[in-house]
Amino acid sequence: MVEISSGQLAKLFDLPKPTIRHYVDEGLLTPKINETNGYQQFVERDIYKLYQIVFLRNIGFSIEAIKDMLKSDSVLPELKGSIASIDDEINKLKAIKNTVVAIIEETDDIKLNEIQFIEKENRILQKLPQTIVKNGAVDLLEAYELGYSHLDTFFFILDDNLIEMVYGFSEKGSEDKVLPKGIYACKNVEYLNDTQLEKEIASFLQDPLLEISKGNEIVIYENIYASLGFSDKQLVTLEVAL
Repeated sequence: MVEISSGQLAKLFDLPKPTIRHYVDEGLLTPKINETNGYQQFVERDIYKLYQIVFLRNIGFSIEAIKDMLKSDSVLPELKGSIASIDDEINKLKAIKNTVVAIIEETDDIKLNEIQFIEKENRILQKLPQTIVKNGAVDLLEAYELGYSHLDTFFFILDDNLIEMVYGFSEKGSEDKVLPKGIYACKNVEYLNDTQLEKEIASFLQDPLLEISKGNEIVIYENIYASLGFSDKQLVTLEVAL
């Protein structure tokens, strides 16, 4: 029978030695004591036991829960019960990955203070409730209460009379407005204050490159994903359909 030391067992599982000592102190591992030198010795059964402990810890079980589980003949009931929480974690990780991809895609080719011509897909929008929009801004706490998330994009759309309406994304069939697929002139600017943003909008509309889009609505939104790609910038995107 192969016997290994606590240091070798820790190395085998890439764990700190104090972790092995902790599991011994908690009674999860029961090594033999070498009568010659007093060192702890672990056998193959301990290796399987440690794998089980590490596996259960990775699922999210506490030390106390594992101690209770290992008192019974089988841990299958707990494993079956863990599937839903594992699925939740997978979904959370997928959402995190999607956010990371969105930040990279939005930030990779961005050019600040320059007009870029970008093809956009159909965007289906719904007017925000008046309770959310206060003094020309979105009340994020009120929006959260109504089910919007902190990563939702809110569109401020000005018509040719500069009348503003505020929209959020919607499902097809419940839309109040559609920003159609096509080429949009887009300018990303750093938001500093409302006065500066108003000047940026005026400058954007007066740009000779937008001559062919006169009379079209201007779409304004905080570019949350692009902002998250910078260490300390709040970016606003200005758009006009061509």
